[in-house]
Amino acid sequence: MLSGDPVAVADLSLFSSGGSQLPGVYLVDAYLNGSRVATRSVRFVAVQAGEAQSAVRDNTGLQACLSREELSDMGVNVPAFAELAAQPDEQCVTPGLFIPQAWTAFDFQKMRLDISIPQAAMRKQPDGWIAPERWNEGINAALASWRFSGSESRGKYGNSRSQFLNLTSGVNLGAWRLRDNSTWSYQENDYGRRQHWQHLNTWLQRAIIPLRSELTLGDGTTSGDVFDTVSFRGVHLATDDSMYPASMRGYAPVIRGTAGSSAEVSIRQNGHEIYRINVAPGAFVIDDLPLLSSGGDLEVMITEADGQGRMFTVPYSSVPVLQREGHLRYGITAARYRNVSASYDDPLFMQATLLWGMPHNVTAYGGTRLAENYRAATLGMGFNTGVWGAVSADITHADSILADGSRHRGKSLRFLYGRSLVSTGTTLQLAGYRYSTRGFHTLDDTALKSMAGWTGDSEGAVDAAGRPVKRDWINYYSLNNNKRERLQVSLSQQLGNVGSLSLTGSRQTYWDEVAATSSLQAAFSSSLGRASYNISYAHTRYNGQPRADNVLWFSLSLPLDGWLSQNVWATYSTHRGTDGQLSHRAGISGSLPDRENVNWSASQGYGRQDGNSGDAAVDYRGTYGNALAEYSYSRNYRQWRYGTSGSVVLHREGATFGQPLGTTNILVAAPGAAGLPVDNATGVQTDWRGYTVVPWASQYRESRVALDVSKLDSHADIDNAVSRVVPTQGALVRADFRVRTGVRALITLTHNGKPVPFGTTVSVADGGGGLVGDDGQVFLSGLKLKGEINAQWGSRPDQRCSARYTLPEAALKSPVTWSQVICN
Repeated sequence: MLSGDPVAVADLSLFSSGGSQLPGVYLVDAYLNGSRVATRSVRFVAVQAGEAQSAVRDNTGLQACLSREELSDMGVNVPAFAELAAQPDEQCVTPGLFIPQAWTAFDFQKMRLDISIPQAAMRKQPDGWIAPERWNEGINAALASWRFSGSESRGKYGNSRSQFLNLTSGVNLGAWRLRDNSTWSYQENDYGRRQHWQHLNTWLQRAIIPLRSELTLGDGTTSGDVFDTVSFRGVHLATDDSMYPASMRGYAPVIRGTAGSSAEVSIRQNGHEIYRINVAPGAFVIDDLPLLSSGGDLEVMITEADGQGRMFTVPYSSVPVLQREGHLRYGITAARYRNVSASYDDPLFMQATLLWGMPHNVTAYGGTRLAENYRAATLGMGFNTGVWGAVSADITHADSILADGSRHRGKSLRFLYGRSLVSTGTTLQLAGYRYSTRGFHTLDDTALKSMAGWTGDSEGAVDAAGRPVKRDWINYYSLNNNKRERLQVSLSQQLGNVGSLSLTGSRQTYWDEVAATSSLQAAFSSSLGRASYNISYAHTRYNGQPRADNVLWFSLSLPLDGWLSQNVWATYSTHRGTDGQLSHRAGISGSLPDRENVNWSASQGYGRQDGNSGDAAVDYRGTYGNALAEYSYSRNYRQWRYGTSGSVVLHREGATFGQPLGTTNILVAAPGAAGLPVDNATGVQTDWRGYTVVPWASQYRESRVALDVSKLDSHADIDNAVSRVVPTQGALVRADFRVRTGVRALITLTHNGKPVPFGTTVSVADGGGGLVGDDGQVFLSGLKLKGEINAQWGSRPDQRCSARYTLPEAALKSPVTWSQVICN
């Protein structure tokens, strides 16, 4: 109840109109024309008498203090309004006073600031545009990320042990990113022992924002839009499409496949092993590839627990060439050719490519590639025909000198086609055809040291049962038998409630061979009640391979939440391998209740070759990294697999360990708030100091970082539980959270023997504070055991006071402490 004594009530003139609030700095969600643009601290001042009421459309009595620069960052065309453009940099600007029909509205209860600017006053930008002024280069830091895996096998034909480490390290200094990527492998079996440290690449990179480009010094790969992708060591400057809105970007490949048992999946690109992971029996999806390049076919090897392996190729060299009207995409390279295989030389070469979006949905593109023994030029056109889809065609002329000194001239014609039929649910993601004359060769061909041979190295490798691993035919080459025609297609079909069908295939013919290299993956997915099932077929045959690999697969999964935990599934699978034998496997998998970062699985199978087999696995994703343990067996072997992955970041506040890093990452800084989970980041929570790393942030896109404050202890408060950042590529961006730790107290303030007036504003030294309620009581949080309180209930000198307070040690263990303080 409010006192009838006017002296017992603070000067509430600021609240004289309904809804009025005190001036000050508030953390608000800012919305521009209905779209959220940022969460930021904004200073609000009292609306001056006589100002246009249409400029501020709320009843708080406050107006947002926005600067000219902030309005420009939001996309307002400031130079178009002379009076606005003439305002000093730090001047408090109300948009409605300078821009006709503009206004602001502050919803105090929701802490939401709406800014309305007529579209005519905005700079024209595409959907999803974020002002470059918001792009954050991140903090200076040193970082390292690793993925380690190993296995121990006791087989019928011998014992073996293997280990593999992928290490990426680097330094961020301003806009510069220095990175190094290396691998270490170890093999030990009855044939000997071997370990190998392989340096993959080192590069220095930075964004050239005015050019929307990226500069690379060192090791890298060219794009595959005009020429085939090659690795290099030198200088590369090219358009960075990630700087453009999402609507103008391309796509990243997703690898899908099936495993008949607990298997190892290895992915290579351009001769480099770029990814290795252990997968459970059944269908798997890999959508987080740390690609070394923006093009180049991906070679996917699936090695089952019994040592049987199969390989398929995912085409990824055909990036769509179509560009928006007026958009220019280029690439310039001066470097040495680079390949990790000892079968290649390292000639110097230069390359330049250009793609230009012209009017009428036409794109012109071309380029040239020059080396001592190689000269090539490409010219092509792309068309968006609308209802008929998109098509492109180009021709490349090449002059080559091969390893035996012979000279060859030839041409290659390429056609690409893409089409989506929404009405029928058909998506022809890519159909490609390339025809090469007998004399056509690539830069890769001229870099080979001999006319025929093997590029892979599987020397000394054995499977789980101890049998030697044979060489893969994909690694064999012969320049005397060059390529002729290549056809590739990727098709998906939605069948309504029946399911979906996908088809991916390719066929490569050669000039002097009747046999061809072919690959086909087909899959049908559907559901039956609560159960889902998948039928897939894979065919692979390489030129020179005695017989094709054919695998037919069926899998079924059923949720068991009706009987068990919500996150438990029963699975069954059967597959017929190249040898014609059937194998069966049944299993169960899930995650721990309330611990989605801990997953487990167990299965039992039977096959004619290995008899009874089984496996059990558990994996953990946590604050300081990830871990995996697995055991599998059959009548031919016993195998243990293990792995760990993680990262460490060195920054000005110390070292922070976390999960494996992505290309771009976020450092969460909430000092004093330990153990807080991060939303949408499985297993990630702040460490004992209040820091953690959120990997795989989107570059040049806004990332929302939110902390689960329900896990805060009773002596900590966070002013803002959500932070939004826009990192540049490769950046480590800091997301700061202001944590106030200390005592929560309900303090009764008295002045001259009476409670201070209702509505008195109270502040403490660290910036916290509150408003006095009935009987002089104010609730404060984040207090130290000793400190000073300031109170003000009017503008006169005698309407303010300050007090020193002391709280008991017991307050540190109490959720809320009561205290009385005399204010003088």
